[in-house]
Amino acid sequence: MTPVSNSTSLRSYFLALGLTALLLLAGIVTINYLIDPYYLHQWDTPLLKRLGPAQQKIVPWAKTYAVYRYQPEVVYLGSSRAEIGLPTDTPLFQGKRVFNLAISGASLGDAIGMLKHTSTFHRPEIVVWGLDYGWQFRQKAGNTDFNDDLVAQGQWYPFKRLLMDVKRSISMTTTSDAVKILVDPNAQQCLSILATYGHKSDQCLEYIMADEGGTPTAFDKIIRKSDPQGTPDNVQTALQLLDTVTRDYCRQGTTLRFFFHPVHALAELSYWETNWQDLDRWKQDLVQMVDARKQEGCDIRLMDFSGFNAITTEAVPQATGKDAMQYYWEHSHYRAEVGQQILERLFAATSQAQPGDFGAELTGKTIDPHLLAFEQNRETYCRSHPIETKNKAVCSKAVVTTR
Repeated sequence: MTPVSNSTSLRSYFLALGLTALLLLAGIVTINYLIDPYYLHQWDTPLLKRLGPAQQKIVPWAKTYAVYRYQPEVVYLGSSRAEIGLPTDTPLFQGKRVFNLAISGASLGDAIGMLKHTSTFHRPEIVVWGLDYGWQFRQKAGNTDFNDDLVAQGQWYPFKRLLMDVKRSISMTTTSDAVKILVDPNAQQCLSILATYGHKSDQCLEYIMADEGGTPTAFDKIIRKSDPQGTPDNVQTALQLLDTVTRDYCRQGTTLRFFFHPVHALAELSYWETNWQDLDRWKQDLVQMVDARKQEGCDIRLMDFSGFNAITTEAVPQATGKDAMQYYWEHSHYRAEVGQQILERLFAATSQAQPGDFGAELTGKTIDPHLLAFEQNRETYCRSHPIETKNKAVCSKAVVTTR
């Protein structure tokens, strides 16, 4: 065989090899795109009725696409506490399009990014926003799957999003998860979070809690050891950012409802045992911001559902002997029944709650009595629950009595 023919054969071989690899890659991308294990480009499609893993991956991708298509009139923002706790099927907003845009581990910056994204297509009429102190009250990203590329910048978003989804479909991880959804019964547990308009359903949470050892196990950990959240960096910078955002949306006529989550009393003691004063100052600063918006004519309200009240002091499994609780999945996340109460209180015509009650409205007039009642109720809880609180530093000053 001549050198020329050898060279031609070699080129033909590599050409065939390249075409085969290209066809294989195109096939994998097409299959992954059609199966769409992460619901990257699904809204109002049959795939939303498909069962998938209880812990859905890269949820920000799914939610940003869905909200682009759905264009909700009411949105919820915040962390996994809001994602789990705030139901979208509430009769409170009957007739309106409601979507839960909260994402696990969301920072203040993430929530603002989600708000800007949905506003690109349709400015929401109502925003319900659960605020978290600690490391989550910052401009930096908290959810590692949420990035600026997911936030729409204009009319080219659909094309840009298509390219992002195709690129995501190339990965071996996507291929593996696509195969699991088709053939692995353990990956066929509950409906996509999009099927419940962004709210993580009870069905999924039952699976998750079972995998993680259940409610008693979660409370064992928080009883034995504290979980301090620390003081966030650049609090004033984050407050200024929130001030700018609220002023902008208030001028556009958006109704704003902010609230502090009702984590269980034991979590409250564990998270802030060394920095109660910082937390109080943060609440006072937020009150000043909200009062300023009210004076400008904004329909805005800030309410505190945290602390030591009838909901947050629910008896834990270690005291009752029961495996489940009425109000909580575990110490940090409350059930949708509590979330419904939160929504009703946020939109009640008037606030009748007294300082220390569940859902106290915070204003310049009520903040000081509220913080005083908060401290008194904390000391009362420490005294009345000596076994559960014995490892909490903030309770060491309280006089421990027998229950």
